[in-house]
Amino acid sequence: MKKQFVLDLSANLLGSTFTSVSAEGISLKQCPESVRETIHHHSQPGRIDGVNAVRAKDRLLYVAEIDRPGAGERTLHVSGDGALLRIVDQIGLRDLPRPVKAALHPFLGEGNRFDGADRVTSGNRTEYHVDFDLIDEVDLHLVIGEGGEILRHREEADF
Repeated sequence: MKKQFVLDLSANLLGSTFTSVSAEGISLKQCPESVRETIHHHSQPGRIDGVNAVRAKDRLLYVAEIDRPGAGERTLHVSGDGALLRIVDQIGLRDLPRPVKAALHPFLGEGNRFDGADRVTSGNRTEYHVDFDLIDEVDLHLVIGEGGEILRHREEADF
């Protein structure tokens, strides 16, 4: 799911569809200097686990995965000129802000299981992507704004 999520976000940032996107694992040394600087700056404290060059038509995006001790994974989306486009931080239920937790209240309990959350920051905007396993073999994915408003939701059946 994580790799698909990263490729979907990358395709969205590049203004393309998933079918026209290709990703290739590369070393950090292969990135342009400005991209390396951005990745290093936003990876601390942590260890750079890998970098993918994501291509869509004539556009290029670098996606770096960071292992952060005790804090979950971080994914950075960096443009070819080194501009930081998006930060995705894996977080736990206890790390969600109070308005987001309040929006989740109707989905907690009754056999539903919290399956993870990401804080997605792009510019001055932060969203929380939250996943649940529902009792009827359905996965629920919610996108929630900082104020607790549900921006989008998607249900997928497990077959």
